[in-house]
Amino acid sequence: MGANPLGHFPDGKLTTFKLNMKSILTTLAVLGLSMSAFAGCGKIDTTSGTLKSVDADSKSIVIESGGKEVKLTLTAAFSAADKLVGKKVTATSSHKKVESLKEG
Repeated sequence: MGANPLGHFPDGKLTTFKLNMKSILTTLAVLGLSMSAFAGCGKIDTTSGTLKSVDADSKSIVIESGGKEVKLTLTAAFSAADKLVGKKVTATSSHKKVESLKEG
């Protein structure tokens, strides 16, 4: 026989690509774990109105906005919210937890 033009394939036969269960499950696991990196809520609500009350025990505030009362939970970053009672405020929150509270 002469030289094999295909080089590394034995007897000139092309092999077919075979998927086994291990490679399929590994690929699915990698895709599944990588997709979780893109997951995130990202929902941010903005509430504007008059700060009606601050409850220091439950660490919550009540903002009257458009005739409705909205109760939000304060985080540790807000210590002077009681100074804004009765004033117009704008609160940015995620899942009813205040991220920022501004007068005006």
